[in-house]
Amino acid sequence: MIRYSPILLILFLTSCTNFLFVPVQPHSITPDKIDVKYQNVFIESSDGHLLHGWKLLAEKNTAGTILFFHGNGDNVSTQLPNTFWLTKEGFDVYIFDYSGYGKSEGHATLDNTIKDLEVMIKHVVFELPDDEKLIILGHSLGASMAIYSVAHSTYKHKIKALVTLAAFSDYHDVTQDVLSRNWLFWLFQWPLSFMVDNTYRPLNSIALISPVPVLIMHSKTDKLVDSYHANQLFKATKEPKKLLWIKSGHNNIFINMENRKLLLEYLSTLP
Repeated sequence: MIRYSPILLILFLTSCTNFLFVPVQPHSITPDKIDVKYQNVFIESSDGHLLHGWKLLAEKNTAGTILFFHGNGDNVSTQLPNTFWLTKEGFDVYIFDYSGYGKSEGHATLDNTIKDLEVMIKHVVFELPDDEKLIILGHSLGASMAIYSVAHSTYKHKIKALVTLAAFSDYHDVTQDVLSRNWLFWLFQWPLSFMVDNTYRPLNSIALISPVPVLIMHSKTDKLVDSYHANQLFKATKEPKKLLWIKSGHNNIFINMENRKLLLEYLSTLP
């Protein structure tokens, strides 16, 4: 999820890159409240503090393991609408909070969070059965960071596929998009957007993911991350790749049963 307000936009004047992170700490719900079995998981971040996550347990014979990276205005609990249903389809699902989110310690920065995604991937890979590979599923900022992380991961060979939901292609461009919608910053959208760190630009990394398959899922009615981002990412991606246009807003994509069906059909085709 991407959430911004005029107050947050003012932070560009002092902390341009870290506006990307809007930590949500309270857990609005726990999985047991919706009859999903789960385990609390704690791992050590790249900075040595603890990151908290959940392992949502498959209801039946496991179809595989999914690691979910959430958006910038979320935490593990707010993403349950996008994750809980996968357990009913036989998937174990890991989802972690970034530094400063939920019960995770520390403070989120783009550099540290990118490093922490590799720590999360490593943890899940080492928990997998020898014959099982990992599916990475990311939403919004989580999807865009996942592109860089999968492309450069030491454990890329253990990743069966990357699935992105509402990913953006460029940190400068998405910042400009957001600023252009606010009257206060419309005139300053270009200079301010270039004050955001673009080191981990998804467009520079997505071609490096091959031969790992990539599925890009995006809605043409997404009002936060425009559909041109999906087109740019798909064009830059090497085979095997697929682009699916879905029906949803920016958030809670899998409330729509058709979107669930599309994802499951894709996952069933993976070798």
